[in-house]
Formats: sequence, structure tokens, C-alpha cells
Amino acid sequence: MEELATTLRNLRRRYGAVALFSAATVLLIVLGSWWFVFIHGAISNEHRMMQQALGQMAEVQALRLRDAGDAVHEGLLPDDARFEVVRVSPVLSPFAHRIDPHPLYRYPAPETLAVQPTEATLRTLSLKYESRRGMWMGEGLLLVTLLIAVVGMLYRMVAAERAFRKEMQEFLGRVTHEMKTPLAGIKAVLQTLQLGRMPEAQARELTAMALREAEREEHLIQNLLLGQRMRMSDQRLAKEETDLRALLERFVKHRSDTMVPDGASLTLECPQSLMFLGDPTAVWTILENLGDNAVKYGGRKLCVQARLEPTRAVVEFADDGIGFESERAEHLFDAFASSGGHAVSKHGTGLGLSISRTLAERMGGTLRARSAGKGQGATFVLSLPLPPRRETAARRTQASES
Repeated sequence: MEELATTLRNLRRRYGAVALFSAATVLLIVLGSWWFVFIHGAISNEHRMMQQALGQMAEVQALRLRDAGDAVHEGLLPDDARFEVVRVSPVLSPFAHRIDPHPLYRYPAPETLAVQPTEATLRTLSLKYESRRGMWMGEGLLLVTLLIAVVGMLYRMVAAERAFRKEMQEFLGRVTHEMKTPLAGIKAVLQTLQLGRMPEAQARELTAMALREAEREEHLIQNLLLGQRMRMSDQRLAKEETDLRALLERFVKHRSDTMVPDGASLTLECPQSLMFLGDPTAVWTILENLGDNAVKYGGRKLCVQARLEPTRAVVEFADDGIGFESERAEHLFDAFASSGGHAVSKHGTGLGLSISRTLAERMGGTLRARSAGKGQGATFVLSLPLPPRRETAARRTQASES
């Protein structure tokens, strides 16, 4: 019942936010539509007023010519080229006004003259109206688009913040569990040893177990600190010329003595005098994370293979664990992701592989993953830059061999 209530609360929060932003979007659309109608009405009224003004000006010109009493000729008015004098015909402009006092709606005599705006004047007025309407349409569409985009951005920000808060809650729960478990084991061992009266062989076994738990706790804390450091763009890693074979041998011995579970094996294949340019502490952390990941997902036969390429030193960390689908290879390096095909498993913080790839890239290298599928194990490939002189020698060796 408690889980059901929690689920209902989460759904209410989620769909409450969706309903809020949906209402805001609808309101913006309604306001935008009202704005369209209002501005369109204003422009149409302005156009009608300008047409009425043209008609009134044509009437004024007709009265002026009538009062002048001079002979009136067809054509443009000499003092106002916007109007013309035309002989009355069955088709006249709606703004035409007769020069004689008789109204236009009576049957006009052929010699009757009238004043009306020219076609150019009417076309200019129409083009001005169309231009204003086009500008209004463009501005309105831009405004509504911007408003909807802002609502969408706000929705995404709220959704991202909610997802981040949920991830942080789960992350804190996992970290608390991961930190309490080793401490509980160490505390139990110390309490047992404190009681005394224990065979020496059993005491050594318990001490070894406490050391493994301490190693686990230390590695967890190191990952958390590195995860925080990697968020800072100004953090730089060392660039040292380091013997990769010696580092891998120390790592394999360390894992064999402390972290590899019973029944598991860890082997190493590496040529002599294989060097790389980078931070040895960062590489050690990457290897630790790859080892933890392999064991966590069922790996019992682990193999570390290193080789020299023309521009890189390459380390492959292979296991016979549960593997993953090939399309998920890149998603494994997302923070809080796992190799198990779902959200982070019940063990671990979900930061190991993400931190490892960041460390590799900060050193100028890469970290990739591949697998033949579920149940087929996984292989993680770490490439590291070579020292300049080693890179030149490797290129020469490859050229001579080819």
C-alpha cells in the first residue's frame, strides 16, 4: 500500500506539472489568436479609413474644378498627380466623383467628366496594406513561436530538474548503502577480534576480509571525489612517461590479493617496455573501475591485454560476465547507467564508467566498450597516447613491417 501511495503521489506531481504547462500553452495560443484578430482589425480599419480619405479628396477636387469654371480636360490633375479626370463610363472607381452637380448613380451622359484616384494610387494603397498585413503576420507568428518555445524550455528545465532530483535521491541512497556495507563488515571483524580466543588462521582470514572492505570503501570515496573534480573544467591531469607494463603488473597483483572474489582469475598479457604518456593515478582508477564493473556483473575469468599501436598504447579489459547488447555500448558511460540493461543496479554508484571515460579523454585517450550480446561477456578498450619519441619509433616499426 505504501508503494502504491508513493506511485500515485509521483504520478500526481508529474501529471500536475504537465497539466500546468499544457494550460499555459493553451492560454498563450488563445492570447496569440486574440492578438492576431485585434491587430488584423486595426490594420483593416486603417485601410478603410485611407480609402474613405481618398474618396473625400476626390470629391474636394471635383468641387474645386466645378467652382473654377474653366475648361476641364481628361488626364492627371496638374496640381495632384494622385487623381485623374476621366470621362464617365459604365465602369468607374468607387471613389469617383462627377465634376457637374448631378450624382453619379443617374445615367451619365457620355461627355460627363469625373475625378477619381489613379490606378497607381490605388495600387500603392493596396500594396501598403498587404505589406502591413504581412509584417503583422510575421511579427505575430514570431511572437507566438517565441512564447511557445519559452514554455517548452521551462517545461524541459522543470522536467530535467525533477529527473536530476530523483537521480540524486537514488544516488545518495546507493552511496549510503555502499558506504555502510564495508563499514559494517569492518566493524564486525574488529568486534570479533576484540573478543580474542580465535584461531590464528581464522584471524588472518577475517583481517584479509576487513582489508578488502577497506579497499572497497577507499575506492568508493576516490570515485566520489573524482566525480566532483571532473565537473570542474580547470582540473588538469599529470602527463608523465610511465611504464604501462609495470603499472598493469602491480594492478593485477593488487586485485588478485584483495578484490578478486574466490573462484575468479585475473591474467595479464603485455609486451615489455610498453610506455604511455598520461597520469598513472588516473589510469589506475580506470583499471579499478573496470575490475569492479567486471566482477559486479558476473565476471570470473578476467583478462588484461596490452599492445602497442602506431600512435597509442591499447589496454583491453575482458570478462566473461553477463555482457550487454551492442546498441547499449555508448550508454554504459552515462552517469548512473549500468551494464545490466536497466537503471543502476543495486550495487555501485553508477559513476565508475562515466568517470573512467572522462579521465581517459582528459589524458588524450579513449575508452570504449563492446560485447557480442547478453551472456557473452564484455570488453573495455582503453587507448592512451604514447610519448613523442615512442610514437615516432612505433610508426617506423610499422612502416618497416609493412
